[in-house]
Amino acid sequence: MNVAVIGADCPWGALLATGLGAGFEVVAIGSEDARDFAGYRQVDLLERASVDPVLAGVEAVVYAAASDPTGGSEQVLLDEAARGTYVALTAACAAGIERVVLLSCLDLVRDYPEEYIVDPQWNALPRAEAGSLAPLMAELVGREIARTGELEVRCLRFGALDKETTGEDAVAAVREALIAEREGRRHWSLAHVASNGRFV
Repeated sequence: MNVAVIGADCPWGALLATGLGAGFEVVAIGSEDARDFAGYRQVDLLERASVDPVLAGVEAVVYAAASDPTGGSEQVLLDEAARGTYVALTAACAAGIERVVLLSCLDLVRDYPEEYIVDPQWNALPRAEAGSLAPLMAELVGREIARTGELEVRCLRFGALDKETTGEDAVAAVREALIAEREGRRHWSLAHVASNGRFV
């Protein structure tokens, strides 16, 4: 399967672009200059004209660019999360891609009391700051595009790398999301990927 990892210049994206190599043909894509991957493609992730050509021949997309927002102003972070996700998923629809794995973060449910066991059915509790709102905006865009029925979006929330979610568990979860059979007519799903702790 040919898989595009968008956000390969971010920590989770870089890990997945490398970890998915066994069994998948990976196209590593990002907005920053990164020379760690053979065939890495640097594009403007906010412009369809830049994204459309790199998805030619791709069968599935892993979108990691909004999972761990850092740097830039609040406006830039929110724009990259919302518009970047929209551009990637609408480009996937146009290319005939049927599945996107969208990465998000467990910080969205971290403010529940420590003694609670929190699963994906619990409502997100974002803080009033762009770093917290950006992953939620990406989730909302992904969910709404999935509702059109043109593609399936499987959203995975990860914890802190190697503290809450190990790289091995992250790769395994994404691999499973890429190859899993679709459950009925559902086009959107949300799951927590935690190697330890209270998130299930």
